Amino acid sequence: MAQQFEVVEVPTQAVAVVRRVVPMAGLTAFFEEVFGAVAGGVAEAGGMIVGPPFGWYFGMPGETVDVAAGFPAEGVVGAPGGEVVVQERPGGQAVVGMHVGPYDAMTATYAALQAWMAERSLAGRDDMWEEYLSPPEGDPATWQTRIVWPLR
Repeated sequence: MAQQFEVVEVPTQAVAVVRRVVPMAGLTAFFEEVFGAVAGGVAEAGGMIVGPPFGWYFGMPGETVDVAAGFPAEGVVGAPGGEVVVQERPGGQAVVGMHVGPYDAMTATYAALQAWMAERSLAGRDDMWEEYLSPPEGDPATWQTRIVWPLR
């Protein structure tokens, strides 16, 4: 399936996250732990989740990755507690594309995205995020992940 990418305007958004530097091999366990902690923290602080879970990456991953995981949230009053923080995820122009399939096959989608950006002389910021639109259950070939790479 040919990849389709587009440049869109993404809004600045309040997000509740936990951010850590984790080994790439521990990324799945990090997400499993943190999504529950963030959801609980948002609820305890009187807020509500208003979008899909996401992983927000800072810099290019190597053996480790600097990543925040959480949800868009509204109505959070005070600090959610623990490692959970609420902050603004900056908006602006971004290249957006959809990956359909298992997470371990995303390298091909990223390669296509980077080639698409290079052909158009577009430069991404040092951060980007993945929105996990389907739960990781059932047939992995049907999982949908929206990739958002803000432009400089």
